[in-house]
Amino acid sequence: MLGSNENRKERNKRLKVKAIQLENQLNQMIKDGLNRESILPILEMESEWKAEKIRRIREEVEVLSLQYNFPTKNDVANIARLLIQIEEKIDRLEENMQKSNYQVVQSEVQSPKPKKNMVKVIVEDMMQRQAIVSQRPGINEKVVRPKDGERIE
Repeated sequence: MLGSNENRKERNKRLKVKAIQLENQLNQMIKDGLNRESILPILEMESEWKAEKIRRIREEVEVLSLQYNFPTKNDVANIARLLIQIEEKIDRLEENMQKSNYQVVQSEVQSPKPKKNMVKVIVEDMMQRQAIVSQRPGINEKVVRPKDGERIE
């Protein structure tokens, strides 16, 4: 048993050395083949042909996306850019709100005044131009907004 295990380890070690040598020989052959200048024009033509083929396929996909109403990669990228812009704007608005809230709190601390005109809108019905508002929790009052051109007296 001991001899067979040692033989197996030795055989695996020789096999590993041979595999590394073969890999190095293949890598050298590939490098030599790619370094020949005669292959460059062929590769250039091939890459131009593939680039043209890819461009045509993209154009066809664009036409099909309009016909069958599905988004293209560019559409998704544009939406992603718009979402990022919207998130940045929301972040800026939140920062502005926090700054203004901080300023209100600071002004209240410096000169506390009763909150007579502060009203919280609970529910708003845009169709009826009405809102249910509350000055104190639990007490609701219905307020009707004037229609365009109407005056409040």
